Amino acid sequence: MRTRPWSALVRVPTTSGDVWFKEAAPALAFEPALTEFLAARRPDCTPSVIATEGPRMLTADAGMSFRALLEEERSRPSWEEIVRLYAELQIELADTVDALLAMSVPDSRPETFGRPLNGPVPLTLIHEEVHDGNVFVRDGRPVFIDWAEASVSHPFAGMINTLRRAVDVLGYEPGSPRILAIRDAYLEPWTRYAPLDELRDLFAAGYALGALVRAATWERVILPLPATAREDYEHNIGAWREIYEEAVREPAALGA
Repeated sequence: MRTRPWSALVRVPTTSGDVWFKEAAPALAFEPALTEFLAARRPDCTPSVIATEGPRMLTADAGMSFRALLEEERSRPSWEEIVRLYAELQIELADTVDALLAMSVPDSRPETFGRPLNGPVPLTLIHEEVHDGNVFVRDGRPVFIDWAEASVSHPFAGMINTLRRAVDVLGYEPGSPRILAIRDAYLEPWTRYAPLDELRDLFAAGYALGALVRAATWERVILPLPATAREDYEHNIGAWREIYEEAVREPAALGA
């Protein structure tokens, strides 16, 4: 189905339905173990793992992509439902940080970038690309696939791609009421740690941090490659650094 410098993906038809084979590049070789860990803990919203072997795994079909459901205007969960479930998953995983780091999930904690985020919200696992391409719908519920671009960080850093993609898909302006409604839906489960107003203030800093996390992920994946393989993707590192600077300058423009 797809070959990229960071992974290869094969759809395998079987008498019991399609299964998916994926092999990750060395920089992302933690993905099968992480996916298996998540499937054991939250099978309701993660892929069902058939087998893993090093950087390779087989997973059962996860349903239809949110993107395809949007394009076909079919029944689907709302963006608010998706981000609320994502927050609940992150909260549940807050006590697994040591285990995640032990399985080589990348360390993108704020202090790694020299930008500590003080506050009541715990560090946890972030999926750096929760958007319409990596959210599938199985039995009417969101399923988060493709955990190769995950890391341990401040949870709010995992929302930058989500809101940016929502801006693209919905056609709303960054920072518009519709985008803020998605942000607030995401923050609602976190109100067990702090009032919503306090979380909103903290969210802007976490959102900006997410751009640095994305730049670091691209560095980790691209820089070990030969120069000829890097040239098509290396610009993403600088692009995410520019997005970080813009997010710091204009913190209210969420989704930009």
